[in-house]
Amino acid sequence: MVITAFDLVTKRTRFIKPWKDEYATWPVVKAVLASCSVPTYFPPVEGRYVDGGVGSYANPCYLAAYEARFCLEWDATETTLISLGTGREPHTLQPGDADRWWAWDWIGPVLGAFLQSADDQQVHLVRTFFEQLDFRRFQVDLRRPIPMDDASNIPELTAYGDELGRKICNDETDRALEIKASRAPR
Repeated sequence: MVITAFDLVTKRTRFIKPWKDEYATWPVVKAVLASCSVPTYFPPVEGRYVDGGVGSYANPCYLAAYEARFCLEWDATETTLISLGTGREPHTLQPGDADRWWAWDWIGPVLGAFLQSADDQQVHLVRTFFEQLDFRRFQVDLRRPIPMDDASNIPELTAYGDELGRKICNDETDRALEIKASRAPR
């Protein structure tokens, strides 16, 4: 098992591996919390470790695949890489909405577009460059945008967690796995 987290102190992605001396005493829960500690929403673990996507260009899946194949020399045909999405927000903008925005109104949509594109890109890059790897990305489609810092949404988030768990148990992977590059005509 390899879990990614970003170390704010050393400014580098950490590949947490239980057989590495540095991480031998880490409980799994610490590695998982570090890997999914989203800055501004969840506190850093030990004041330094945050979400693995922070330092890896929002593409921890590709780095994990690279690490497994080229650093650990794992056989891709015997390796499974699992990625859990945090939910795909629905498309809520209508044509013309952006025409009325002030400069500060662009922050949310631009960040949202970046993150959504990065989610789909990480899936596409792993599938393209590591074809023999058993790569499984699991994701749920949100019915509405949910602010992460609003505790009143916990029941709805729990339901999404149940849905994600069902998808994992039924091996219902993310539709982004179906993205194919189209070749230019000759």
